[in-house]
Amino acid sequence: MEITMSAHARSLPSSADTRDPPDPAILDLAADRPAVQAEALSPDDSRQVRIPPQTAAPRDEILAMVAHELRGPLTPLQFAARIIRLASAKQPEVSSMVDIIDRQIAQIARLAEDLTDATRVGRGALRLSVAQVGLIDVLSDPLEGAAAAAAARGQTFTVQIPDRMLRLEGDPMRLGQAINNMVRNAVKYTPATGWIKVRAIAEGKDLVLSVRDNGLGISAALLPHIFDLFAQSSRTIAESAGGLGIGLAVVKAVAEAHGGTVTATSDGPGMGSEFTLRLPVVVAPCIC
Repeated sequence: MEITMSAHARSLPSSADTRDPPDPAILDLAADRPAVQAEALSPDDSRQVRIPPQTAAPRDEILAMVAHELRGPLTPLQFAARIIRLASAKQPEVSSMVDIIDRQIAQIARLAEDLTDATRVGRGALRLSVAQVGLIDVLSDPLEGAAAAAAARGQTFTVQIPDRMLRLEGDPMRLGQAINNMVRNAVKYTPATGWIKVRAIAEGKDLVLSVRDNGLGISAALLPHIFDLFAQSSRTIAESAGGLGIGLAVVKAVAEAHGGTVTATSDGPGMGSEFTLRLPVVVAPCIC
């Protein structure tokens, strides 16, 4: 089944939202504990998965403090924006300005969450709330959000998904975050009027999700490090589209925490790229 997604219509079926709210920052900086192998878990189980640390504790501590300081003003700002919106319901000009405020608040919130994720990835620690979840439940929000962003840039965004429903065992919120990072990365690094193609297939006991684009591509020097923390911040000005270079490191951490892998290929600058996420599935199909 292939879908050209629109910013104006929901193109994927959905069921009850199973995502958990974002986890609070994990402030334990003990990065020298041994890694724990993921084990088969029953639905709704929880675990903290450790992967090999990439960064030193002092930097992680600073990032955690910055994230905490960024979050502090957000609640009163959100409350003030809500009050202004209610008080100016019949004033379109004011409502438009409040929309701008809301978008900027959301951007700061994402930055704080990115910094928190950087500390988790740096310490090799991600907290997972594991359950069985339908593939469509994981894909819907990330793909619809990316489709809207692509439409705003004049890009073509197509999705090909299996006709039969598949189930994954993992953290719905984290899986959605990883997929969101992949597709948003494609939108960010693809020029206006470009294209992004998302394809999900069942391959043996795995789900294989690929995100391909005809965007800026990746240099041979950067490609081996593309999943490292802050790797994208080392791109040249011509290659860069902004950002801290955290998103793809989170994708790798989430994939490995779920017993999966993620890879990237590119023929070089200006030649586009393809990111492939491989995750184990619960083999039996389901009605989701």
